[in-house]
Amino acid sequence: MIRKKNLVFIPLALALLMLAGAQASAFTYTTEVLGNTITLIEEANFKVIIENTGDFDDFFTISTSDVNWLLTAKPESGIIKAGESMEFAVSLKPKPFLNEGRTYFIPVTIASEKTKFYYEDVKNFAVYIISPDMKGIVYAPTVTPTISIDKEIDPREKVSVLVRLWNRNPRDLEDLKVVVDGEVFSKEYVTHLLPLEDKMNEILFEIDPKTAPGARDLILELYFQDKKIAESSSQYEITGYADLKEAVAKSRFLCRIEQEFKIVNEGNEEGIAEKKFSINFFERMFTKFTPEAAKEKGDDGKTYYVVRAELSPRQQISISAVANYRPLVIIILLIIAGIIMYYVLRSPLVIIKNADPLGKTSDGLSEIKVSVYLKNRSRKPLANLRVVDLVPHIAEIEKKARLGSMEPIHIGKSGKGTVAKWELPELEPYEERIITYRVKSKLTLVGGINLPSAKARFEASQGKERVTYSNSINLVHGA
Repeated sequence: MIRKKNLVFIPLALALLMLAGAQASAFTYTTEVLGNTITLIEEANFKVIIENTGDFDDFFTISTSDVNWLLTAKPESGIIKAGESMEFAVSLKPKPFLNEGRTYFIPVTIASEKTKFYYEDVKNFAVYIISPDMKGIVYAPTVTPTISIDKEIDPREKVSVLVRLWNRNPRDLEDLKVVVDGEVFSKEYVTHLLPLEDKMNEILFEIDPKTAPGARDLILELYFQDKKIAESSSQYEITGYADLKEAVAKSRFLCRIEQEFKIVNEGNEEGIAEKKFSINFFERMFTKFTPEAAKEKGDDGKTYYVVRAELSPRQQISISAVANYRPLVIIILLIIAGIIMYYVLRSPLVIIKNADPLGKTSDGLSEIKVSVYLKNRSRKPLANLRVVDLVPHIAEIEKKARLGSMEPIHIGKSGKGTVAKWELPELEPYEERIITYRVKSKLTLVGGINLPSAKARFEASQGKERVTYSNSINLVHGA
């Protein structure tokens, strides 16, 4: 458990730390080079301006830890009031044993007495030592530039360009303008070259990932006092790639399944978009592809339907596969409806007519036995059945009654032949009856005889009368 005394101490300690951090860096400084190309008997001069950004007065000193150099500051130190600044003249004199023709970087320390915070600056205190016979010579600005880049560049990645500048003369070059132009990227900046300094700089560029592939020129130009003093060049190649991205949308409604694929080439060169569909023969009958798919055999031995297209950079293609089973469903529903309608509308009475030759000789037929089969195939009784059959003029119905046969109630003549009628008061559900009679021909039937359909009338449900016909018979002699 944390005690209350500790809880009070924690924010207090944090506040003190924050205050100490603010005080630690409560000053800034700037430097200016007044002369840094000297002989061994001369001194380099700089101007340092210190600004006290704290809210208290402070004492500042300037010194160096390099024993090969003698640092003199005027004033040597000074008190700077809060919010004010002070200018110091700093000179650096080399020891006589230092080498000529070199640039030295001297570490200079600028320190605060109260906060004990300090800066150690090496970069801004550079001195170039020359021989006395070179004194007073004005050297032409001579810089050897070198620019390098990878031979192959992937436009999706950052591009690294190395710029090397070598100052070939003992001359300080300030405000040296550097221009880098790579056709699809460029940069312009200003730098400072010390006498005989060899400087390397890496520049990172980001280019459009969809930049077209191909060779490009990279040019480095240097300008000093608005005049071009040097140039360097190199070549590189932007590599090509095809980046095919696919988006899928699927919808299903009333036995219709639609899949839509959008493929876009987000690369910088042409690519082949390909979509494979694995469906069986039954599905293929109801599936339509847009664009049309080609049937191909895969490496695994399976059959695929494939859509291919060549896409240019930023081009896209839409591929749809629509499986429409609605016609199949409609056909099935029609079949079911037909079956239902058949059973609803079909006649409850089955009537079948048969004929068997009896008086069959080599010359032809003389007598035929005709049977009319009746069956009630419904669950309800059929009332007042009246069966009518017709025999052509070439033959006549035998009026003699036979055992077990149903006698007709009427046999008469008509314009088409002899007509026989039978009546049944009722036919029970699923009950069967057979009416038989014999037909004798007036002449021997050499070719055969055609017996027309028998007709039956009956009362169905709700007192409605219906009519049903049997099959007709073509009885051929010798068949």
